Amino acid sequence: MLRNKTKKELLDFFKDVKFNIYKYSKNDIIALEKSPCNKIGLVLDGNVDIKRILTSNKVVHLSSFSRGCLFGEIIAFSDEKLYPATVISSSESEIMFIDKDDFIHFCTNHPDFLKLFLNDLTNKIITLNKSITGLSFSSIKQKICNFLIQESNTQGSNFIKLNMTKQKLSEYLGVPRPSLSRELINMKDLGLIDYTRDIIKILDKEALESILMD
Repeated sequence: MLRNKTKKELLDFFKDVKFNIYKYSKNDIIALEKSPCNKIGLVLDGNVDIKRILTSNKVVHLSSFSRGCLFGEIIAFSDEKLYPATVISSSESEIMFIDKDDFIHFCTNHPDFLKLFLNDLTNKIITLNKSITGLSFSSIKQKICNFLIQESNTQGSNFIKLNMTKQKLSEYLGVPRPSLSRELINMKDLGLIDYTRDIIKILDKEALESILMD
């Protein structure tokens, strides 16, 4: 939503609202799952990851945010007001926190920002629904196929540019990293896909779609 703005521009943009700024090192926990959420976070610098850490020590990567991205806004305005996942600083980062009531006041006085905010909120809900759909498939191959088809439709191409590492992709899909690598190799051998380090090319989209129906 505010991704094209520099840190200085972000600070100037929110100059008439109360906020606090905190700095984090790589792998610092910004907020634990089930901890209270009554403030909206804005990434001023660096990157943060949203992850579910399950009882089996399995990690599910839900999303990543960089400079200009808000987080916690959906939870802050919910009835429960508890973080459903853990927020982790994936690099050195700087986060602005705005109290929920101050954020509402800011939106009321800045209708153009309110439109951007609601659009961003809607897109996040759609992305979350897609993530939940992907986790509902039983096999690793189906999860990969669903991800590739969604990304192909979003990027408008059969050449899928990965915006995350293979480790984060495995967490996003909810599968072990070695299992993801083995299945990608298997799908390549079957002539379904080809890939390099950060590009996956779909060779047979109809076959991928049929796998989802199995």
